[in-house]
Amino acid sequence: MTDPTNSSSLEAHFPGLWNAIIKEWVDENARAINQPPDSPIGRRYPALSPKKRSMLLQITPITLIGNIAVLQTPSKWIKEEVERDLAQPIKDVLASRLQINTTLAISSREDGNSNSSSEDRQNSQAHEEHQQSFDTSTGDNAVKQQSNSATNSNHGASAHNLLANRDNRSAREEDPNTAEGDVIGARNDSGFSATEHSQQQPNSRTSNRITASTSRFAGHSSRGFNDYDRPRASSRRGQGGQSNDAFSLDEWIDIKEPEAQAAAIANTKRRNEFLRQGGIEPQARPGATAPITGNPGRETEPETLLNKNYTFETFVIGSSNNFANAACRAVAESPAKAYNPLFIWGESGLGKTHLLHAIGHYAKELRPNMRVRYVSSEELTNDFINSIATDTREAFKRRYRNVDMLIVDDIQFLEGKESTQEEFFHTFNALHQANKQIVLSSDRPPKKLTTLEDRLRTRFEGGLTTDVTSPDLETRIAILTKKAQIEGIQLPEDVKQLIANRYDTSIRVLEGALIRVIAYCSLGDEPISLEAAEIALRDINNGSVEVTPQAVIEVVAHYYNLTTDELVGKGRSKRFVHARQIAMYLCRELTDLSLPKLGAAFGGRDHTTVMYAERRIRESLTENKQVFDQVQELTQKIENHARN
Repeated sequence: MTDPTNSSSLEAHFPGLWNAIIKEWVDENARAINQPPDSPIGRRYPALSPKKRSMLLQITPITLIGNIAVLQTPSKWIKEEVERDLAQPIKDVLASRLQINTTLAISSREDGNSNSSSEDRQNSQAHEEHQQSFDTSTGDNAVKQQSNSATNSNHGASAHNLLANRDNRSAREEDPNTAEGDVIGARNDSGFSATEHSQQQPNSRTSNRITASTSRFAGHSSRGFNDYDRPRASSRRGQGGQSNDAFSLDEWIDIKEPEAQAAAIANTKRRNEFLRQGGIEPQARPGATAPITGNPGRETEPETLLNKNYTFETFVIGSSNNFANAACRAVAESPAKAYNPLFIWGESGLGKTHLLHAIGHYAKELRPNMRVRYVSSEELTNDFINSIATDTREAFKRRYRNVDMLIVDDIQFLEGKESTQEEFFHTFNALHQANKQIVLSSDRPPKKLTTLEDRLRTRFEGGLTTDVTSPDLETRIAILTKKAQIEGIQLPEDVKQLIANRYDTSIRVLEGALIRVIAYCSLGDEPISLEAAEIALRDINNGSVEVTPQAVIEVVAHYYNLTTDELVGKGRSKRFVHARQIAMYLCRELTDLSLPKLGAAFGGRDHTTVMYAERRIRESLTENKQVFDQVQELTQKIENHARN
């Protein structure tokens, strides 16, 4: 085996590392079948259903280009299944095991067989049935045979199609304005994520990484990918992307991690230097503000990235948001005719993001062919930086200008990003002149966005500006009623009054308190009552104490006998992971900081990592008494720490 210390890079060994990770993942899930549901606290890998295992084992690793994992599936149907059900778990696992936040470029092998989708469904179902029977087998041998069989069957069919389409590829790199290693194209609180795609010439070495000088991308559309202007990638190695000097996953983690981190830092420095040296056009060319249209015959609708749970039907209207809700409905019903742009502002946790998603859903419901794109300002910045570094500016413009409605959340985070502001200025003009709807949100009104350029602020004020404020008592009770209905819970009136009276500043905190009451009664197998709610909520901050992420980190680290460096560091043992996820969950519950800022507080992690941790712990609260008790105790300790 090749000495790992002499290996060139993580990229060179990605296929082998992928196979090792998938084997561990499948092995762990097979062993977990005979364990109690509450036993794997801080488990290394997410749970997999038989169907998901079947899909996972049919993925072929092609290559890793920068932070982009290029993968292939046997068919378009399997690709769609993977993108919908496995994309986020795969990204979370790669972040945990390899300490690299990735985006996924997933292609499908096109064999020209019109019956391929049907056959793949049948094959997948047969594979799933085999997985279910395999789950009941004993020992690791069955796991090993199943994993190896699926892995071997996937090798050798991937590189040809990618090489044939290599000129139709755009690439992505990290945003230099974020901590190194942050995921590209990370999404919003809803947890949705679009797959992104990349290109690299075949047989290139690690030293020939994609840079801003790259200019060979054609930017044409390609079948089998998520984004309409994302072509296929090429592989730098042989079939299946397998390297000849692969080594084990443990060797990589133990020996190569410092080298990989150093390379990531160096890469970020090079990109920053490129931007400082004028990697952006000082002025748009004549006609640059005109909407760019692609080839209608090959273009597909860009992903909306809308959270299916955030609709007008699930939004509770009250005096604090009545006008904003009416304005949002008017915009959805008459895009670019009622108010353009629509600017919604208000503090964190008051429902701005919910309204933005609701606009998109309602507009699509009324006009199914309408092209709607929701994006956070962080994602917008990442996409723009990547387009500079990979010379794919035209693809970027198509992605954001060739839409009927552009929705940008948390626009205030464009502060300090002058180049992104410049590009967004031209994008804004292009859409506005083409009579396309623009919707924006911020934590403050346009006139107070003093860190943004004046020409942007004046354009934001050119339409309708509306705000959302803290809900009154009646609205808070209505929110609790609606949430309980969605959860299928009968919530007594006195419990609603208790929660609504105690938590009056943030809807997020209000809903968090309700979830805690439900979890407490569910774990104790008792009906929801005022007495039970009092006990469940006795340790939750009611807003009288200001909690900071640092306070949470210090208390949680001490509670689990860790140092703060260990808690926010790169350790992947169950002990570290569980404590870190608890801390992230408590930060979401006890502070009003945005996801990107919380990610930065935990060692510069991407905000999707915080989202995943919050989701894991929230699920555990209703299933695991030990986790619930830990959260209760830690909440009290954190508030006491903050008071002192």
